[in-house]
Amino acid sequence: MKLEGLDDLTVAIETKMNLTEVPQIVKKHGAQLSSRTQSNMQAAYTHGYSTGQTHRSIKPIFSDGGMTVSVGPTTDYFPYLEYGTRFMSAMPTLKPAFDVQSQMFINELKRLMQ
Repeated sequence: MKLEGLDDLTVAIETKMNLTEVPQIVKKHGAQLSSRTQSNMQAAYTHGYSTGQTHRSIKPIFSDGGMTVSVGPTTDYFPYLEYGTRFMSAMPTLKPAFDVQSQMFINELKRLMQ
């Protein structure tokens, strides 16, 4: 998933503040997104055939000097779990976590601009 629509916020941040705090914020929210997604998975994946492989595959990956974080499972079958198939219902775990965490992330960046 990709967070879009932050171009104006990015320009404002770059012009109004020192960016030294941003990597720490990115790290904090990346770790929280990872934890929130794993927590959602524990609640959603309760079937007897669940092995925990998808849960264990989530690790935040940082790049761009700490300005970017990627969070998501690396199992090949994760999209089937998240979105479902014609044979099974969707069990969304990443999107609900992302929806909550992205808003918290944006709010914290906006506070830096003040």
